[in-house]
Amino acid sequence: MKHQFDKLKVSRETLKDARELYNKNETRLEKYIDNLLEWNYKINLVSRSVSRETLCEHVVHSLLPMQLGLIDAYDSWVDSGSGGGLPGIPLAITNPDKTFYLNDNVKKKMRAVDDIIQKAEVGNAETVAKSISLVDLKKGTGIVTKHAFKVDDLLRLLGSKPWKTIIMWKGVEGAVNEVTRSGKNLKFTLYEFDFGNEEEFYDGKGLLKIER
Repeated sequence: MKHQFDKLKVSRETLKDARELYNKNETRLEKYIDNLLEWNYKINLVSRSVSRETLCEHVVHSLLPMQLGLIDAYDSWVDSGSGGGLPGIPLAITNPDKTFYLNDNVKKKMRAVDDIIQKAEVGNAETVAKSISLVDLKKGTGIVTKHAFKVDDLLRLLGSKPWKTIIMWKGVEGAVNEVTRSGKNLKFTLYEFDFGNEEEFYDGKGLLKIER
């Protein structure tokens, strides 16, 4: 049976809502950014050349699934390939009733993220320093991942784990190619950002939701 692949346009109103959510949680999100930048001088958690302005946009980018209702389905999420805590920490800060497990197999990154979590007082997030293939994934836990895996690579690592929903931050062109090549019988929905030419950061980007 062939996989199902739907494409949806995401309007600029969604970006506006994400920025409003950022503003409502500005104090804690800014503290997270401060801590992330501080650690980034010691360990390469994000690009060393990234500006604070761009990092703020990465945080807004991380919040977009909330405006689409994509985070609502589960009370716990694993952020795999989390690196410096994106998108997991911004999602944890803005979803205090949910639990986020920040997962990366680079242990020194997770030690840094542990410190970031403590300093930013994110009580509903914790780190898991191992490959996603070794994580004991419970039923009713969703997966988020921001530019860390190709589709088939992540599915291979997950193996027979009882996942139901994966949300991947992807370039649209790359997502289309990866879904087209995938032989998996799954439902793919690509949310393509249509925010206008003045929003260069989001040009060519989207969210890929995978369900089974």
